[in-house]
Amino acid sequence: MFGFGKGSKNPGKDYAEGSRLYEKGDFKGALKAFRRSAESGNAEAQYALGNMYHDGKGTMVNTAQAVEWWERAAAQGNFKATFNIGLAYHLGEGVRRNDDYAASMIMTAADKGYPRAMYTLGSMYLNGQGVKKSESKALEWFLKAGDRGHITAQYNIGVCYEEGTGTEVDYSKAIKWYEMAAKNGYAPAQYALAIMYGDGKGVKNNEREAMKWLEKASAQGYEDATALLKEYRELKN
Repeated sequence: MFGFGKGSKNPGKDYAEGSRLYEKGDFKGALKAFRRSAESGNAEAQYALGNMYHDGKGTMVNTAQAVEWWERAAAQGNFKATFNIGLAYHLGEGVRRNDDYAASMIMTAADKGYPRAMYTLGSMYLNGQGVKKSESKALEWFLKAGDRGHITAQYNIGVCYEEGTGTEVDYSKAIKWYEMAAKNGYAPAQYALAIMYGDGKGVKNNEREAMKWLEKASAQGYEDATALLKEYRELKN
């Protein structure tokens, strides 16, 4: 249960102050401001306060209290808080793990158009966690998240089209989605794109493009790309 202190006379102002202090790195000050606002019923502050307890910013990590604050925010329609609750139940953070309940909460947030929830729901369908396993539904949710800019979902879509997961193999579509994620700086996608160019899958074989994307992935510390670059350079010498 919460030990409530005095609420805020101006919850919106306190929430704004908390956001300002958070951006400055004054997490203890932000925590106090968010708490005043949250205790007066501001859903955004309740969500933010839950995040701070979860991440241990301005306070000790307390995942159970994080979930309590997210629940208050979710009850007011904050779909990001709804997603966080679902993720907590999926991972067993601060609560007993329950994938069925997790999936229902994550689906609620996904239906609101939240890309992180869409991606996570796709992963749950892919692995049969809390929902009946369905590769086609996994791809469906990855596509929804990818269309909204979720980079890991974009990469996963590429994998689905390359490997025929939930759909027929389509190298040209795999290239499209790998490239989207690669241009957003996602190293696994950069590596996958390099392999596609190197093997001529979905595109004409292009050694220059393959090397370009390998170098980008390697520069981010992606070990497979670094190893392949080394092997290639040794062969050229």
